Amino acid sequence: MNRRDNLRPRHMPRHLLSCFATGLCALAVAAVPRFAGPESSSSPSTVPSGCQVERATTAPARVDLAQVLSDVYELEDSRQVKLFHGTHRGLDHALAALFDPTTPKSKLEQFYTLLFYISQYASHPGHEILFDLPKALTLLQSSKVFSDPNFPRQIVRIHLTRADRARPRYLVAFATPEVWLPLNKGMGFGVIREGMCQHAKALVFYGSFSFTLTRPHQNIVASEFDNVDLWGVFGTRGFVDIDINYVSVKSVEFLNGNAMGLVRGKVSRKEFEINQHSYLLEWITKFITNKSVQPIDW
Repeated sequence: MNRRDNLRPRHMPRHLLSCFATGLCALAVAAVPRFAGPESSSSPSTVPSGCQVERATTAPARVDLAQVLSDVYELEDSRQVKLFHGTHRGLDHALAALFDPTTPKSKLEQFYTLLFYISQYASHPGHEILFDLPKALTLLQSSKVFSDPNFPRQIVRIHLTRADRARPRYLVAFATPEVWLPLNKGMGFGVIREGMCQHAKALVFYGSFSFTLTRPHQNIVASEFDNVDLWGVFGTRGFVDIDINYVSVKSVEFLNGNAMGLVRGKVSRKEFEINQHSYLLEWITKFITNKSVQPIDW
């Protein structure tokens, strides 16, 4: 394993002198990389040689809304008990708005919002629901919420816990212990931030992943993620040099009416299993969460 961080200070403004004495301020500022998004605020002339800044090519595809609604109402649990006793006008309107092609949304937002609506409107009496897998996969295909239509075929289990219907929690399990989902049709998302080319390339799922969904106001929030990392090239250049490959996303709030999201995340513990870093960096990143508003999709 190679050392991935260089804590040698370069230029230190006077107002950071006292902070540098402890060594923690520099790490607090630089330890958590900003996430790469599909758009960069940098002009093409500022892009360093070899840094490919990609724009998103994952705009939501048009769906057959009637087919999506039909597949939703066909959903069953593993004992073939239907999740819906009949159609629901509120759900019909909600899904029509969700898949309206004139309103900018990411596939990622459509995926999480669809699952939130299913939990909210389902008339199934159970607090624990194990989905009938073939019918659930049929819906994931017709709703086109994944850029790669083959990805859902790796799912072997979908489980919903909704003792509190305002906070449903889903667990999605895969057939293999590690599944990689390339972002932006394999091109990833590049952006110039923190003095370097940041490049988000893939999501990594470790056998399964789980998350909680809420809607505190108008926006859907996915949070409390387990077993999923964002993989790519992240870090910082300048006051300190740090290279990071694995970032753990803690929550995403999808901002209503556009394709942006408020993303919170921190350096993944996987990073320290794969790459060698200083003990101080490993310790300080346990307590630091980065927050940024940016386009986000898969």
